Amino acid sequence: MAGYRRGKADKFPRQDKDKEIITNNKIYQNYRRNHIFKANMTILSKRYPEIVAKLESCSAGDRYTISDAENGMPNVYLRELKRYYYDQKNPLEDVLRELNDLGLKNTRMALFLGMGLGYEVLYYIQHMADTQHTSQILIIEKDPLLFIAALRSVDLTVLLSNPHIQILVGVKEEELYTKLRDYLAKESRFMLLKTMKPVYYTSSLRLHKDYYIKTLQIFRDAAKHQVLNYGNDPYDSLIGVENMLVNLGEIVTNPGINLLYNQFQCHPAIIVATGPSLNKNKFLLKGLEDKALIIAADASLKILVDMGVKPHLVTSLERIMPTVKLLQGFTSDQVKDVFLAACPVVRPEMYQVYSGPRIIVYRNFDHFRWINIDKGILDIKLSAGNMAFKVAEALGCDPIILIGQDLAFSRDGQTHASGTTFGEKQEDVYNEQSLEVMGNDGNPIQTTETWYSFLKSYELDLAGYGGTCVNCTEGGAYITGTQVMPFRTAIDKYIREPFYPLDIIKNSLGSFSSAQAKQDIEKTLVLVEETIRDLTDIIEECKKGIELYYQYKIELEQCLVDDEKLNELRNSLSAIENELLTPKRNCSKSHRTFQLFFAHIFQAFNIKFEMEMLSIPEKYDDFGRALADILLRQGEWFAVVGDLANICRQSLEKAYKELFSKRENQNESNQPV
Repeated sequence: MAGYRRGKADKFPRQDKDKEIITNNKIYQNYRRNHIFKANMTILSKRYPEIVAKLESCSAGDRYTISDAENGMPNVYLRELKRYYYDQKNPLEDVLRELNDLGLKNTRMALFLGMGLGYEVLYYIQHMADTQHTSQILIIEKDPLLFIAALRSVDLTVLLSNPHIQILVGVKEEELYTKLRDYLAKESRFMLLKTMKPVYYTSSLRLHKDYYIKTLQIFRDAAKHQVLNYGNDPYDSLIGVENMLVNLGEIVTNPGINLLYNQFQCHPAIIVATGPSLNKNKFLLKGLEDKALIIAADASLKILVDMGVKPHLVTSLERIMPTVKLLQGFTSDQVKDVFLAACPVVRPEMYQVYSGPRIIVYRNFDHFRWINIDKGILDIKLSAGNMAFKVAEALGCDPIILIGQDLAFSRDGQTHASGTTFGEKQEDVYNEQSLEVMGNDGNPIQTTETWYSFLKSYELDLAGYGGTCVNCTEGGAYITGTQVMPFRTAIDKYIREPFYPLDIIKNSLGSFSSAQAKQDIEKTLVLVEETIRDLTDIIEECKKGIELYYQYKIELEQCLVDDEKLNELRNSLSAIENELLTPKRNCSKSHRTFQLFFAHIFQAFNIKFEMEMLSIPEKYDDFGRALADILLRQGEWFAVVGDLANICRQSLEKAYKELFSKRENQNESNQPV
């Protein structure tokens, strides 16, 4: 809760007056001395070696000339604009005026669009960060040569060494998304998104306006997708956990993907999705079963089986009933050697209709750590195609070849390849808002918000993949980080000698012992009992929180509209805050249950809730009134979290009965589970 109150002043400490960077001009009298550049580069080399490498590869240019302003501070002349970057009389006064004109308030995350010589950021951290409650600063500077000018002109060591300040220099537009997703994910910075404000100086926009406008657009995309990564609706997240609990029997009785880790090092994989371009090259898959690991997204299995091609693995992760139909209707012979590599949040009916072998694949969610039965966890994003890529990567495949991964409409308006279960023109896709992206052929192509999020997920995956990814989709949207070539060319280049993937899979999974299943069931029964008890405690704490909310509700509501009541209660607000939030803190006492089992379920609600709480001070001039509003909102938190905990407890009680029955049946028959 302290985070709602104010920023951390010690994150951007003020310097002593005799050493203050901006207002004491003495340190600028000898700014050309080499020790300024050396001091900056020493810290830069330690914190940002990738920036140093970029600077070293820069070609020298004459775009910028460093010279003194009239007051002795360094300035820089912009040759192409025929003007100075800062006001030539007094750069600092110019910076001060422009930053104050931005009208910033409650800027807990400051996004600097351009850095200039650093005056903007230095002034901000000294004179504005504390009052703005700023805890994170991100600086994006397009031009490495201008950044070099700053390093040679101004002592930036306090800026470069601060762990709460991050700098990106010379990043290409197509690389910004992955950089920004990574930035927002670390330290849960995305929680500050509602309080993010762009900060800029006019000259940076004069130089690179298009770049910085595009940067803001990319930042918003990255922000939206980062939040969506945690779900939209807690009750939707609950579906996956409930499915997982019903699927506990499948989890304990089947091998995990971890048994296949790195078993296909330096062997090619082909990932088959259902984009409309699959029609162009699917026939080339015939005869490749012994020369490449073929992984099919669930929707493409029917197409492959109908043409007589058996993929080795089929991936699935959707939690809804329609996906069951994708794996329904196959004979035992058709899927005899096709391993269903599903995340066990899928509907239990999927396991019931599929007669082929299974492999358990955990997604990177804490509730799979809660189970404590190791099957292998992968950082899977949003689609079965994304999942197939992560499986291929985990198995050590290189290269990974994509076909049918259009992530866009075909030129004639089709959404999927012919022969798919739900047709070539699926209405739900047409109902989405469309947007334009670059196609694999170099021309713009239409996609949807959903496909666009899948595309960006691929780009995140590729940023961390050390091998070669070849996109042989022969249509569709371009995925940054892939090499585009026809499928026939890729086959000739990468798929040559047989290595018999099916044999490798069967031999690797042979170490799985069904005897372990009985021990896992016993362990899981104990775990479920403990979790039920912990959830009962959480429910009781939420009830206490709701009681306290109603106890103070009327007084807090009066504080929002009555100045006299606010002043009367002002000194008591901290005590009310502590009392009201004690049950909230108590909910997290059992880390295993609260964090590993429960957090994934309520996090979609909790993230949006906490983001909103951080933004409330922006609505008020008086923080006491803002705090009263924040405390009034806690009643919603207790109500939603208490309700979710109660639903989870009921699901766990049902799962316990089913597991207990499975154990008893196994004991009576004296057979492996």
